[in-house]
Amino acid sequence: MTIEPIVQIKDDEIPRPSPEARVDQKTTTVQAMLPVKNGDTLGTVRGFLKTLLEEDLVDEMLVPLEVPSADRVTPIVVKEPQQLDAANPLAPVMRVNAAAVLARIQREEDGKRLGAVLRPCELRAAIELAKVGRVDLKQLTLIGVDCMGTYEPEAYAQIARASAESPTDEMMRWTRQGPIAPYRLRNACQMCEHFTAENADIAIGFIGLNVRERVMVAARADIVEKIGLTASDTNGRHKAITRLAAIRHQRRAAALTDAARLVADLPSLFALVAPCTTCGECLDACPFCDTPAFTPKPSREARTQRVHDWASGEMWPVHKREVGPFGDLVALGRRAASCVGCGMCESSCSLHTPLTAIQAALGRKLQETFNYVPGRDINERLPWATT
Repeated sequence: MTIEPIVQIKDDEIPRPSPEARVDQKTTTVQAMLPVKNGDTLGTVRGFLKTLLEEDLVDEMLVPLEVPSADRVTPIVVKEPQQLDAANPLAPVMRVNAAAVLARIQREEDGKRLGAVLRPCELRAAIELAKVGRVDLKQLTLIGVDCMGTYEPEAYAQIARASAESPTDEMMRWTRQGPIAPYRLRNACQMCEHFTAENADIAIGFIGLNVRERVMVAARADIVEKIGLTASDTNGRHKAITRLAAIRHQRRAAALTDAARLVADLPSLFALVAPCTTCGECLDACPFCDTPAFTPKPSREARTQRVHDWASGEMWPVHKREVGPFGDLVALGRRAASCVGCGMCESSCSLHTPLTAIQAALGRKLQETFNYVPGRDINERLPWATT
């Protein structure tokens, strides 16, 4: 596998990165350093996650596991600390957006104190799903990890089998400097500007750090004290995050420009969608497409109170409200507004349609109009919500 350093970016071209905010901004958060033993970064993270179960901070944990082998990583719920020996939340691969898995788990297991180890895009999706009642944050501990980017599952498996060094170790070698461009990185990751654990109750960070020596843990003061960590600084992290944000910002801008051309007019749009086989894989992969709240239902939603009557004073006939094909456009707009850019739709498309950039281009106007960033704040109202 070839990993190429990125070209230098001028300081005045670097946008400010998003702050690592928590769901409850009033909660005191402490940043601490977790010492890495014997240069084993993954082993140290596994040990930290075990502590959360052993100290009874959570009853169960949704975490990516190397099952049935190291070349296949899938989010699975574990209940015993020893099961975390197969955990790999640092693996640069996504088979599914775990926020959708989280929503299904919570429907089936009420009352459990669940910990969920999620990537930044999955964290943001969980926040969006919480706004429409699909995720319950009260019984949930969100555990976020930095993400340098991910490979498509097939590419990850190929690298894992062919290389003496695991894809995880290969990726971890570049965390200190930040600006890297791994070969075959997913398109969604190349244009992602949210790669730190925003809105996490517990954040595990490694960008800008020598991960063979230490990783960052940011959490509530009571959690840090309970697991025996000492507050410390994170020198070098801000600079690496800022430079990586600049790289991603440039790539996102270019991708959105290309996507805007693809949907610029009806002929272009028809040419884009005509080859679609309507297999539905993209819909199954999206964490929002099976969420009823994103589908308009006029009889259940607030609407303007207008007087529908004739000049004679008689009322308009009352009809059952069916939005028809227009409803599909409304649903598309709502999902585009909440899209976190995880890219699962694009990864599932057999035609390799650039769906991540297209979704971003479709949702950009609405997000800019309402100054809305999906998953930024649980208290931030959805831009299409009227009540």
